[in-house]
Amino acid sequence: MSPQQDREQPLYAWIITINREPTDAEFALCLRCLDDESYYKICAIPDRDDAWRSLLGRLIPSIVMKQRNVPRNAWTIKTTKAGKPYIDAPQEEKHLGYNIAHDGSIVTMAFSLGRKHKVWNIGVDALTVTERAYLEVNDPGASPSDNQRRALNRLFIIWTVKESYIKALGQPAGFDFTRIECRIPESQIYVDGKKLNGWEFRLFKANVGVFRSPNSVFKEARKDGFNGVSVAEPELQSEVYQCCMTIYRGGDQDGCVFKWGDQSSELEKYLRFVTLDAMVNAAKHLSADGLGREREIVRAPGFEKYDKPHKREQMAIAQKEQMLAAQKVSDASVSALARNPSYRASGSVGA
Repeated sequence: MSPQQDREQPLYAWIITINREPTDAEFALCLRCLDDESYYKICAIPDRDDAWRSLLGRLIPSIVMKQRNVPRNAWTIKTTKAGKPYIDAPQEEKHLGYNIAHDGSIVTMAFSLGRKHKVWNIGVDALTVTERAYLEVNDPGASPSDNQRRALNRLFIIWTVKESYIKALGQPAGFDFTRIECRIPESQIYVDGKKLNGWEFRLFKANVGVFRSPNSVFKEARKDGFNGVSVAEPELQSEVYQCCMTIYRGGDQDGCVFKWGDQSSELEKYLRFVTLDAMVNAAKHLSADGLGREREIVRAPGFEKYDKPHKREQMAIAQKEQMLAAQKVSDASVSALARNPSYRASGSVGA
C-alpha cells in the first residue's frame, strides 16, 4: 500500500471510558438523543450495565457526525445484508464506515472516511486483560509464571485479531474461530487454509483509570444506607484492555500488515480517549440541536403504549432497583465525583 492510499483512508479509534458511576439522569439524557429504533432497543435491555455500554455505542456515531458538521437530518444509520451498520450520508463526498466493541468499562469505535468500498470492512474488538482466566482453572492462591503470562497475552491478542476480523466481515455470532489460523510473527493469517491478503491489523493496549466502589462494577448509587448497607467511597482503579482494529485495504498487498502500539509514533494521531463526562456534555449539545425531542406515542415490540413518552425509562429503572434489592447489592456514593467534572481517565498504550 502506498503512503497516499493510507492518507486517503485513515483509521481512527475512540475509546469511551465509563470512568465513574453514571447516573439515571445521564442515562435518560443520552437515551433521548437516539433514533427511535435505537431508543427502543436500549429500553429493552434488562441489565443496566449492558444498557449503558450499548447506549454509548449508539451515541458515538452521532457525536462523530456532529464534529464533521453534518446535520442530523442528512444522514442515517443503515445495515448491510449481514447486519453490519454503516452511516449513509448521500450528500457527503466521503462515507463513514465503523464498528463498535465494548467490554468492562470501555466502549470502542473504530471508523474511517473514504469511498464506500474502501471503508466498508472495518472491525474492532476490546478485551479486558486479566489473569482471572488462569486463576479460575488453577489454584486460586497461585500466581501465573512469566511464561504463563506471555501465553495469556498471546491468547488475548489472537482472540481480538480473530474477533475484529469476523466483525469486519459482518459475520454473525457463532462463527467458528478454529477456521482462522493466526501466524502473527510471520504477519500471516489463514482462513479455511487460504492465506489472507490486503488486511491491516492495529494492536495496542489501553490503560484507563476508573473510579469504582469495592462492591460495584459501575452500578449507580441510589442513596445512603440503601437496603441498610453502609456506603463505601469509590476508589481509583487501573484497568487494561487489549484492543485490535481491522480494515481491509485490498490492492496487491501480499499477506497482512500488523501495526503495534509500542512501535508506532503515529498512535496519538488516530487514538482518542473520551470520558463519560465528555459524552454527557456532547449529549447536551445534541439535545440543544433538537435531537432530544419528545417522541410521539408509538408501540414498540415488548412495550406497552404509554401516554408519557419517557415512562419506559422509569419502568426500566424501577425494575433494576427491584432486582438490586432482591440481590441485596450495595451501591456506592459518587457525589464527590459528580463535583469533579475535570477528571479525565488516564490513557496510555503499549503492546
